Amino acid sequence: MAPELNPAKMIKDLQERAEFVLNADKHMAEVVRLLQNTNETLENLNKVVGRLIGMLDEVEKRVGPVTNLFGRMDRLEEAAFNIERATLGVESAMLALPRALRSRIQQRSAKPPTVENES
Repeated sequence: MAPELNPAKMIKDLQERAEFVLNADKHMAEVVRLLQNTNETLENLNKVVGRLIGMLDEVEKRVGPVTNLFGRMDRLEEAAFNIERATLGVESAMLALPRALRSRIQQRSAKPPTVENES
């Protein structure tokens, strides 16, 4: 296919390009304004990130590095599971006791402890 030769299109394209070149100062001013806005946005983002890093540093000073915090959370979770297992073990042991003994233990645990005077 041969390229189409249209003198009207060529003159219109030439006029648009000439207009763009003649108004290059306006276009450059717009580009400079966009770059300034981008620079201001990046400066604001840098300030926000700086504050965030400061907060994280403060947290790390208080509780230690974040990796230590995850280790502590794991140990607390493991301790909670151990307590739960122990509680289930006590409940199982209570159920294994004879009914009479269980009722006596439950009665004792239901009574509030009495404080005796040591006079």
